Amino acid sequence: MFSSFLFRRIFFAVLLFSLLLTILSGLLVSAEGKIAKYFFYLLPLTICCLLFCWALILSFCLTPLRRLADMAGNFIREDRFSDKFLLADPGDIGMISLALYRMAEEIEKARQIIQIQKKEQAKLLCSNERSREKVYDLSRRNEKLEWKIRSYELLAAKLRQSEERYRAMLENIEECFYEADLLGNLLFFNDALCRMLGYSKEELLAMNFRDFMEETTAEKAERTFTKAFESGIAAKGFEWTLIRRDGSFCYVEISVFLIRDEKGEVMGFRGVARNISDLLYLIYHDSLTGLYNRKAFFQRLRETLAFARRDNQEKNIFYMDLDKFKLVNDEYGHDVGDEILKEVALRLKKTLRETDHICRLGGDEFTVILNNTSVSHPEEAAKRIIESLSLPYRVKDHLIDFITPSIGISVYPKDAQDVETLVKCADTAMYAAKKNRGCFIFYHPDLVQEKKQCFSPPWKRGE
Repeated sequence: MFSSFLFRRIFFAVLLFSLLLTILSGLLVSAEGKIAKYFFYLLPLTICCLLFCWALILSFCLTPLRRLADMAGNFIREDRFSDKFLLADPGDIGMISLALYRMAEEIEKARQIIQIQKKEQAKLLCSNERSREKVYDLSRRNEKLEWKIRSYELLAAKLRQSEERYRAMLENIEECFYEADLLGNLLFFNDALCRMLGYSKEELLAMNFRDFMEETTAEKAERTFTKAFESGIAAKGFEWTLIRRDGSFCYVEISVFLIRDEKGEVMGFRGVARNISDLLYLIYHDSLTGLYNRKAFFQRLRETLAFARRDNQEKNIFYMDLDKFKLVNDEYGHDVGDEILKEVALRLKKTLRETDHICRLGGDEFTVILNNTSVSHPEEAAKRIIESLSLPYRVKDHLIDFITPSIGISVYPKDAQDVETLVKCADTAMYAAKKNRGCFIFYHPDLVQEKKQCFSPPWKRGE
């Protein structure tokens, strides 16, 4: 009927108590007249029965319940169950106690798991916070990088615009811009340099300055570069003679600046070259004949003597005058005289070598610098000049056959070692030659003794 062990105990205690009451009631009924006699015996027995029932109820019901209450209070106060409160009761109270104990263990395990999870959660929160900080830091860095990228893009755009303007300026200016390494190899240049020299860009990129210079100009260029490299000061206003691809010459005024790297080390040269061929032509050439003028003559003579002094060579100077040229101007006019002078210039160019310098000082006076590199033979050159210039001239239906040249020759370093004295010696010899006309005379201090050589063409000697 009762499945609960606790209730069975209570049932038996109540049943016993009821039985005792029944017995007492029967005794009282059967001994109606003797109640007063047995009252003093029945009262202690009833009290004992009541105490016994109470003891049973207290022992089997209330005490386990109290202990369960203590265990619940302990759980509430200390938040745990202790092993000493575990009831070894085979009934419902023991089962409840064991269930509570196991429930407490599970709660403890769950609490520990929760604590571990809280720690993990705290770690995750901390890690998340650090990640959030990192993300924020990265976002800030990304913003800075984006700002820098935009700045660099703007700077690059400005640089491109500047480079385009710079390149457009370089390509459109008449001056030639160049950049070269320390050995003189061309690295960069504008189109003006290609146009001036007649080379393509591909050809110039594989060339050195020496490739389009004469030896004298190359030495001058090397001195210019060396001076700029050693002093660190830009060189300006130097005149160089360059050789075009077709073999013709062009004259440039050049500047040399240093190219330095980030450390300040010299890594090359750059500069601007201005073509002054037309200007120099006007400055150094005679407008009528196209020959070198007086200014060019003295400059070329100084350069020639400088190289002759260095190489210990002999140089010869011719000073020429056209005999009876004044008669041409007087009888035929200055226009005919000008044509005669042009023809004289053409004959001199054909007679002499390309390396010789032919000059017109003015009027009918001409000079020649024999720029020989080996043993000189000025007599042969003088004879060729006299034969060529003494031939008749036909100008405007006029046949002019009375013009002859008189040539005075001075020799470096025998006669003089400076320019002015050497020219005076040649001039003195020329005036001595004009006494006989159509001949050449070497300068000698004592021209009166006629230590000289004269040569006249056959048609002037009557042969």
